Amino acid sequence: MQKKDCVPIKFCRLCGSNNIKKVFDLGQTPLANSYSKIETSKKLKKYPLKLNYCYNCGHLQLTHSIKPTKMFSNYLYKTNTSQKNYLHFKIYANEIKKIFKNKNAKILDIASNDGTFLNFFEKKKFFRLGIDPAKNLKKLSLKKGIEQLDTFFTKKKSENIKKKYGKFDIITANHVCAHVENLNDFFSGVKNLLKDQGLFIFEVSYRASVLKKNTFDTIYHEHLDYHALYPISKFLKKFNLSVVNFKTPNAQGGSLRVYVSKNKNFKNKKNIKKQIQKEKKELNLFNANTYKKFEMKINNCKNKLNFLIQNCIKNNMSIAGYGAAAKTTTFLNYFNISEKDVKFIFDDNKLKQGLCIPGTKIKILNPLNLDKKKIDVLIIFAWNYAEIIINKNKKFQKSGGKFLIPFPNPRLI
Repeated sequence: MQKKDCVPIKFCRLCGSNNIKKVFDLGQTPLANSYSKIETSKKLKKYPLKLNYCYNCGHLQLTHSIKPTKMFSNYLYKTNTSQKNYLHFKIYANEIKKIFKNKNAKILDIASNDGTFLNFFEKKKFFRLGIDPAKNLKKLSLKKGIEQLDTFFTKKKSENIKKKYGKFDIITANHVCAHVENLNDFFSGVKNLLKDQGLFIFEVSYRASVLKKNTFDTIYHEHLDYHALYPISKFLKKFNLSVVNFKTPNAQGGSLRVYVSKNKNFKNKKNIKKQIQKEKKELNLFNANTYKKFEMKINNCKNKLNFLIQNCIKNNMSIAGYGAAAKTTTFLNYFNISEKDVKFIFDDNKLKQGLCIPGTKIKILNPLNLDKKKIDVLIIFAWNYAEIIINKNKKFQKSGGKFLIPFPNPRLI
């Protein structure tokens, strides 16, 4: 594990090539989840937030890596905060249970957070084990009756797990692979614990969705990688693992779910090949110019949104936000939006309430306070839950309140 707080990444994290070049620069921002009190928020240390493109395998990654313990030892994101997220994991878990319906199975969830996903697997039929470095979340899993190891997952740690628990039929890792410091070590550990007929299933944010929807705010220091199916499928061959299936669920604004096995007989070759061709020819994911165009689109979006905000302020309209997600930090810092523009941000996560968005003095409040604050416009920073937030706040809308949705093009509702 790296010793310095911030180090440059000189090689492609998937193929090891040094033929990588910068394609997008978001300047310097604080760590996305470094929520703090108003006195310290603007004093938080900032780190470079830039993207490198690999001309060898087509992977996209950050230019710098931040020491993992600075980001994950005390983590304020909870899986079950959003009902939409909860339902996504429930459907996902039911799908896995159908695959293993004829046998009792052992499941390991890497980055198990508060145990929400594992809790969908009945204790009578599944042996459940979670692993997550956030010590503050372990007690939430224990309340659900789920054993959770409060540490980072590594190859060395997999050896200890194998000695104590044996190998697993199912290993899952949802929206964590982009957080992993050493992917070679991580996948070696997965292979070490996966049974020969087992499945490793992981979800990552899908690069194609980020580009299509202009959702640049999913770029922050925790997310070292911006994945596509083609580079991932090549990378897995190093470990004699195969992509046997994939899906593209709408979770987290657009995800890629990858099914991996040691057993190549599972393989759905036709669909995988078709998607890789789509990534290459239709989506242009492996053309560096695509990312230059993306940067231009984001800057256009920035100008349009700031114009709308300033126009609202000129008309004496009070502005707040909804959704203090990690991506809100990138959004506000890159768009130069401060407490002068946005008075408050409402969020359902009680762990964040009373704190500020990193790098700003914008305080996070309980949504129950919305009626008391006389807000005219709500910017929906949690854009992936826009429909739910609007439906939840019909009273605000009926009283004349407006919603401002920033992506893919800023618009007032």
